[in-house]
Amino acid sequence: MTGEASKQSLLEMRAPSAVLRHPYNSYKYMERGFHWLVSLRWVACSGLFFVIWFTSSSLDVLSNPRPFYIICILLTLYNVVLLIVSRKSSRLSAEWIERILFWQITIDLVALTLLLYFSGISHNPFILYFVFHIIIAGILLPDLYAYFEAVLASLMVGAVLALQYWGLIPEHTLNLPSTTNGDEGIFLLAKFLALSSTLVFSAYFTVSVLRYVRYAESEIRQKEKFLSLGQLVSGIVHQIRNPLDGLKNCLHHITAGTSEQEVCDKFVSLMGEELERIEGLTYRLQDYARPHDIELQPVDVNSEIASALKLLQIKDTGKVSIRSEMGAVPKAKADPFALQEVIINLCANAIAAMPNGGTLTIRTRPASYKISKSTGGVGIDVIDTGHGIRPEEKDLVFEPFYSTKPSSEGTGLGLWICQLLVSQMGGLLEVESTPGKGATFSVVLQAD
Repeated sequence: MTGEASKQSLLEMRAPSAVLRHPYNSYKYMERGFHWLVSLRWVACSGLFFVIWFTSSSLDVLSNPRPFYIICILLTLYNVVLLIVSRKSSRLSAEWIERILFWQITIDLVALTLLLYFSGISHNPFILYFVFHIIIAGILLPDLYAYFEAVLASLMVGAVLALQYWGLIPEHTLNLPSTTNGDEGIFLLAKFLALSSTLVFSAYFTVSVLRYVRYAESEIRQKEKFLSLGQLVSGIVHQIRNPLDGLKNCLHHITAGTSEQEVCDKFVSLMGEELERIEGLTYRLQDYARPHDIELQPVDVNSEIASALKLLQIKDTGKVSIRSEMGAVPKAKADPFALQEVIINLCANAIAAMPNGGTLTIRTRPASYKISKSTGGVGIDVIDTGHGIRPEEKDLVFEPFYSTKPSSEGTGLGLWICQLLVSQMGGLLEVESTPGKGATFSVVLQAD
C-alpha cells in the first residue's frame, strides 16, 4: 500500500457504490441480466399457455381459464416491449437498467400473485414459485432489493388471504378430483411438480450465479494482470533495446567485411545469445499474461520465485534494491502461475511503498501449516522498508477496491487477488507492519 490516506479519502473509499453494494453488479452484468430475464420470461409465458390449455381442456381443472389467458397475454405483450427496450440497452445508464430490472421482477410478482389467486392460492402448491423472484432479485440487484421483493410477496399473499377470509373478495378453487370423489392423484401430482420444479430451478439459478462469480473473478484477475503489464512497458522497452543495439553492432561489423571469419563467427554467436534473451523475455511475458486455471501440483517455490523476479526486474524499481534469501524448503502444493502472480503483485506493492528507495527482501523458509493438525509448510515473506501500514488500514488492505494510491496508479484489487489466489491454493496470506518501518506480507503453503 502506498501513500497516506486522509480521513476524507478513507470515507470516500468506504462509501457504498453500486459495485461495493453488489460485487458483481457492474453495468455489463446488469445488462446481461436484463437480456437473460427477458429470455426467461418467454419460456415462462410459453409454459403458462400450455399449462392453461392442458388443465382447462384435457384435465378440466380450470373451469374459467379466461383470467389466466388475460394475465398471460398481458405478460407476453409486456415482454415484447421489454425485448424492444433490451435491444437499445447499451444506450441506457446503469441506474435505468437497475430500475427496469426492479420493475420487471415486481410486475412478475404481481402477475404470479394474480395467477395463484385465481387458482386457489390457499391450497395451491405452486405458491413455492415466489422464491424464484427473490433469488433473481438477489442475483441481479443490490441486496436491499431482494429483501424488498420478499416483503412485497409476503404482503401481497397475506392481503389476498385476509381479504378472502373476511369475505371481501371471492375465493377461487380448482376442480380437483380430491374435492369431489376423494381421488387425490392430480393434487398429489401437482404437489410433486411444484416441489421438483422449484428444486430444479433453484439449482439452475444457484449454478448460474456461481458460474458468473467464477467468470467475474477470472476476468478481474486478468484485467489486473494487464494493468501490471502496462506498468512494465517502459522496462520492457529498455530490456529489448539493449540486445537490439548489440544485434545492430554485430550486423554492422559483419556487413562491413573487415572482420576475419573467426571474429564473424563470434559476432554471430553473440547475435544468437541476444535473440535468445529477447525470446526468453517474450515467453515470460506471454506466460504471465495468459489466463490459467488453478491446478495444484508439487511446486519448487524457490524456482518459481526466481522466475517471478526475472519478470519483476523488467520494471523500473528506482532506488529500491531487491534481495532474495532462498532457504532449504520442500516443494509446496501450489499452482506455479498463480504463485508467480502473487509474488509479482506483492513485490510491486512493496516497491510502490518505497518511493524514496529502500530494500525489498524475498525470503523462503520452512513453516508450520495448520489445518486440522499441524503439518509441514513453506513460508514466503515479502519484506519492504517503506512507510508501513497504519493499524486502521491493516483490516482493509485485502478488501476489493480499497487503495491508498491515486486512482490512476491502481485499482485496489492487487492484494485482494493475492488473497484469493493463495486461498484457492489452500494457503494463508497475512501482513505484519510497524508504521514507518515497513511491512511484511507472509504466504504459507502446505508442503507436498
